[in-house]
Amino acid sequence: MKTVIVFALFSLIAIVAAAPNNANILRYDNVQDESSYKFGFESDDQITRDEEGQLKTEEEGLSVRGSYKYVADDGVTYEVQYIADSQGFQPVGDHIPQEYVPNVPSL
Repeated sequence: MKTVIVFALFSLIAIVAAAPNNANILRYDNVQDESSYKFGFESDDQITRDEEGQLKTEEEGLSVRGSYKYVADDGVTYEVQYIADSQGFQPVGDHIPQEYVPNVPSL
């Protein structure tokens, strides 16, 4: 579960760091309670992010669903939808290969 949270935070940092300093936030939502959260933002440089998470059970941990979208330097809009839960981080996007890798060695 810690890995999922750390990965989600690094993803957010990477998206925010890639944004120019002069981007304006057009929308920002943030709702939290004891066992769930939901947040999202949209900026005028066409970056959006939405995510919601819910604490399942102590064994299952946190279940997160979300998406982000941005326009890259090549002018292409990239969008990723993801689930992060006890099964790991599962991103889906047209630009992400969908091959199955059964055992990825640890670094």
